[in-house]
Amino acid sequence: MDELYSFMVLSGEPERIYMAFITAIGIVTLGGKVYMFFTMDGLKGATRQVDDIALPNAKPLRYYVDNLMGLGGGDVELAACALGASVKAVSKEELLPGVKVSGIVEFSTKSSVSKATFVF
Repeated sequence: MDELYSFMVLSGEPERIYMAFITAIGIVTLGGKVYMFFTMDGLKGATRQVDDIALPNAKPLRYYVDNLMGLGGGDVELAACALGASVKAVSKEELLPGVKVSGIVEFSTKSSVSKATFVF
């Protein structure tokens, strides 16, 4: 499996952010490539706020973020929406290492060639 899978993470609900990362881990584990685009409240998943997000009886979100990045290497791309970051007042300094600032045009381009696009 060498296909690209795109994700739009727009919800800030911990359950949705967790599932975005867990699904991405599954895809990378099977040899797929992942592009994750975080916008509006979903930007929490691309910032240092991941250190403060934890679900009951689960490892902290940071564990899954690090797991994805470690497994995926160059096959994982994380992007923060420029407009969403502006609206939510998220600075570049708050973003996790390796997260780039991008726009909806890039998301549209990536998702148009993806095998599937997930929205969380």
